[in-house]
Amino acid sequence: MALQPSLPCSNNATLPDTDGAEAPDWSDLPLELVCLISQKIADISDFVRFRVVCKRWRCAVLASDLSPQLPWIMHEYDKFQEGYYRRFYSLLTRKTCTVNIPHSRDTLLRGSTNNYLLTCNWRTRQCSLFNPLTKEELSLPPTPPEIMFPSWVPSGPSPDPRSMYVVISHSLDFDLTPLYFCRPGDHEWIKIRDPDTPPRFQGEFKNSGYTFYDGKFYASDLKTRSTKVIDLATGTVLHVVPRPEPSLTGFFVYLVVSLRRILRVCQYGKYSSKKNCLFRIYRLEIGNRDGNQMEPCWTEIDNINNQFLFLHDRLGCAFRAEDFPEFAGNSIYFSKSNFMGKTFQLFSYNIKEKTIEELPGPANLSHNWFLPSLC
Repeated sequence: MALQPSLPCSNNATLPDTDGAEAPDWSDLPLELVCLISQKIADISDFVRFRVVCKRWRCAVLASDLSPQLPWIMHEYDKFQEGYYRRFYSLLTRKTCTVNIPHSRDTLLRGSTNNYLLTCNWRTRQCSLFNPLTKEELSLPPTPPEIMFPSWVPSGPSPDPRSMYVVISHSLDFDLTPLYFCRPGDHEWIKIRDPDTPPRFQGEFKNSGYTFYDGKFYASDLKTRSTKVIDLATGTVLHVVPRPEPSLTGFFVYLVVSLRRILRVCQYGKYSSKKNCLFRIYRLEIGNRDGNQMEPCWTEIDNINNQFLFLHDRLGCAFRAEDFPEFAGNSIYFSKSNFMGKTFQLFSYNIKEKTIEELPGPANLSHNWFLPSLC
C-alpha cells in the first residue's frame, strides 16, 4: 500500500544537542494516552504510520478504531498511472495518494459508496469486490453477456461484507439498462424484474439514481421520475412513489440514506455551467400518520441540520458535520462533469443560502470513488 511516509534525508544532517539526555522511548507511552492520540488522527495515511511505530501500539490501536473517513476519488487514467498504480484524491485531506492495485491492464475498475471497488476483466468477464488498501478481494460471478461496461451500487456498510447485495448495470447511459444483483460467493447474477416495463424489456430500467437501505433497493426512473422500492429477497416491487417535484427538465436525481431515512436530492442547472446549479431535497415518508396507513410519498425539506451530503456520478452518501470540523453542516459537496462527462470538478453548495463555491483540487477526477477502510 502506497501510504508509507516519505521523509527527506541528507548525509549532512546533524542531530540536535540533547545535552546528554537519552531520547524518550515512545513505546513505553501509557496505552490510554496512545489510544487517545489515535482518536485525534483523521488522515488514514497518518493512522497507518501511527500503528506501525511498535507492536505495542499496534495491539492497542485496532484497524477498526480508524475515525470516520470521506471518499477517495480516482483520477482519470493518465500516463502516470500505467501498470499497477492508481492515483486517488482524498476529499478529507485534499491530497493525492498513489495506491498499488495488483490487477492486469485488462481489468476495469468501477466506483462505489462503500469500501470496495468493483473489478471486472473485460476479456473474461470475471468480477470481484476489491479493497484497494487492505487488498481484500471478494469473488463475484462473471458478468452477464449484455453487461458490457458494468457499474454497481453496493448495499452500504455491513458487519459481514459477504452478506451485502451488489447490483450492477451498464455504466453507459443507454435508454434502458438491465439491473442484476447477487451477493459475494453467489454463482450467478439475478435479473431484477420490473412489471411496469414491456415484456421484451423485462428487467430493464431507465437509468437514474440508486441506493440501498434495510434490505431494499431504491431506483429512480429516469423517464417517469418515480421511485421504485424493490425487495431483493423476493424480487418484487413493493412501492412506486410518484415524483414530487414540478415538471422541470435538466436535472439529476440522487437517492441518499441519511439518518435512517431516504432522501431524494434533485440537482438542476445547465449541464455545461459550473455555477448555475440549484438543489431541492425531499424525504421519503413510509408508514403510518396519525394512526392511519399512508401511501409512500416525498416531502420537501429545506435543511438537513448537522449533516452534509457527498454526491458524485449519481451516487451519494451522508456524513455528520461534527465528525469533520472542516466541512459545513447543511451543505452538499458534489461533483460536476465537463460537457463530455469524462472528468469532474468538486463544488460545495450551501443549502440555506443557495450559493455555490468551487473547491480546490484536481479537475481530472473520474467516475470512480470509494470510502477508505482498513478492515
